Amino acid sequence: MKLDQANITPGCLVEYLHDNQPLLGFVQEEQGRQLRVLNHNKRQVKLTLSRVLPWVGPKLSTQLSRSEILDAINAHDQKRRKIQAEIDSAELWELTMGEISEGTANWFAGLLWNTPDEDQVAAVGRAMLENKALFKFQPPCFKVFDPETVQAKLAEQESLRKKRLLLAHGQSFFQALLEKAWKEDAAELPELPPEVASELSRILLSGIRDPEDPEFVSVWKVLRKGLPDDPHLPLLLAQAWDLLPKHYNYLLDQAGYNWGDAWAEGFEQEIEQQIRTVQAQREEDEDLNLISIDSKSTRDIDDAFTIEPSPRGFVLKLGLACPVMGWDFGSKLDQRVFQRMSSLYLPEGTSHMLPEKLGTGFFSLHAGTSKPILLFTAELDQEGQLLDMEFRTTRTTVAANKTYDQAEQELEHGDNPVLNQALELAGKLREQRIKNGAVIIEQEDPSIVLGARDDDFEVLLQAAETHPGAQLIVSELMILANQAVAEWAIAKDLPLIYRTQDIALPGDRAGVWQDPVDIYHLIRELSSAKIDTAPRPHSSLGVSSYAPVTSPLRRYVDFMNMAQVHSLLSGNRPLWSKEELEAKLPYLTARMQAVTNIQRSRTKYWKLLYFQRHCKVQHWSGVVVGINDKRITLSLPESQIMIQGHRNIFNEKTGLGDRYTLKLGKVNPLQDEIKIMDAWEES
Repeated sequence: MKLDQANITPGCLVEYLHDNQPLLGFVQEEQGRQLRVLNHNKRQVKLTLSRVLPWVGPKLSTQLSRSEILDAINAHDQKRRKIQAEIDSAELWELTMGEISEGTANWFAGLLWNTPDEDQVAAVGRAMLENKALFKFQPPCFKVFDPETVQAKLAEQESLRKKRLLLAHGQSFFQALLEKAWKEDAAELPELPPEVASELSRILLSGIRDPEDPEFVSVWKVLRKGLPDDPHLPLLLAQAWDLLPKHYNYLLDQAGYNWGDAWAEGFEQEIEQQIRTVQAQREEDEDLNLISIDSKSTRDIDDAFTIEPSPRGFVLKLGLACPVMGWDFGSKLDQRVFQRMSSLYLPEGTSHMLPEKLGTGFFSLHAGTSKPILLFTAELDQEGQLLDMEFRTTRTTVAANKTYDQAEQELEHGDNPVLNQALELAGKLREQRIKNGAVIIEQEDPSIVLGARDDDFEVLLQAAETHPGAQLIVSELMILANQAVAEWAIAKDLPLIYRTQDIALPGDRAGVWQDPVDIYHLIRELSSAKIDTAPRPHSSLGVSSYAPVTSPLRRYVDFMNMAQVHSLLSGNRPLWSKEELEAKLPYLTARMQAVTNIQRSRTKYWKLLYFQRHCKVQHWSGVVVGINDKRITLSLPESQIMIQGHRNIFNEKTGLGDRYTLKLGKVNPLQDEIKIMDAWEES
């Protein structure tokens, strides 16, 4: 049966598209290419002939009443819906794909029925119009898509379906989440279809991990309509939904840093091979009688020393943990360690750069266990000037691991000759550095102690224990070793990574500084140190060159430098040329900045959380360190926080060094925001 638009006359049933859906109507009048049609919505409409779909009929009597016409239209519409529901358009596509490129609705209906009637043809046309992934309507025919196009269109349709479903639920659900985050008595969260819940959680977590990701930004822009413009909103919503715990360290996600030691579980074979390689190279122990000084919580002990007097002054022997022996640079394990870049020491815990089996176990200089070391031997004169030095690899068993507290007590009693010599040398080393322009800033950061409080943390800021003698020994010996290895490498033309700060400082800046005002202005004068392959000065340390090598268990730059030194001492070529090290600098710098930001920002987060919880019942003492027309900057020495307040809160004659008692208002640890509500000058 052939249906032809040219045969459309009054009484015919025709279909046309309205809002992309077929609508059935009765032709009441036909004038040229214009039709007046009564549709099954009881409306009269005017149509051009081109809008009529290419299946026409049946033809009814023009003598029927309006109600009879509407009954007939509805009857045919219901019949067509029922037939359409039984048609498998995918089966039609499979029957015709590859056989024809296009066909009419009448032709496709002929595949299902020998002599299809008007309702059957219309039902087929409707079904094919509905499945736009399989067929494209190009009047009067339907084009049959090839499998590749179908697959792409099905994927597009599925994506669109998910997006519509997501938007239908997401905006209201996020509103409910925000209510829960802000109000203790918020209503229960609405139920979500499982696929929507899964996608919304994925969106929130991806936005926390990378808020600049284009895919996240596009969908987040729609989902967050009506919500406050807060950069940490995905984190707040995720916590309200119990996807993440309170005080979640989102900075780890943004830096791609895996917390803890679970990341190393996939590298057991490489770790065991590393241990076997070192054990196979085992040499006899040297009896060096080294001791280490670290905090009581330290597990990755990477240096130990001894000092003896000599006719010319001092002989220092400094043993450094040597985790680079047999290390497979470029391996998957090395790439992960490279990516970690540094250990993190946060109030909530420690995450080590190396797998703990290596960094806090096999290579750590625990007393009583034989370990491979890089031994730095130095002879210095009575003033602490370096006279001679040697680097070599060996093995030794460290005699004792001392804590700062233990070492400080022994120094106070004066009954440990090694520590006494070390303290004397450390003082002379510092004097030499100050003569060379060193800027030494002494300010004690408080200890942040986290205790259990129901399902939360109790945050305490406590004055840090001070161990001036023990800390001076450790810091000065490490600076000496890093300065010495730089000079040694320069002499041997060994490429290393140097830490530099090549700036000109006025001579009166050299010295030890403790006053908050002085420290504030000194820090503003000092540029940040950077890493480089050229041995330039490190001005604030007062040294002509500085190559970090003393923390190979904790920092990857030290790890690389030690590998270069070890390779040369083993009679081999350096692992990397200067050009190859130069090529690594951008990534090294970026990773160091990312990991350092976690350390700095997370420490400040806990301090601000303490302020937030105590600002209503406690006042703070601050020292004015900076003044301009609009704001005054204060240092809070006890907590080591800088804070700014509006100029009109303070006395008109406020000067640098003045002390104020501060009342704090809004404190937002996530936003790094703290506001001064009032200030009283202290007498």
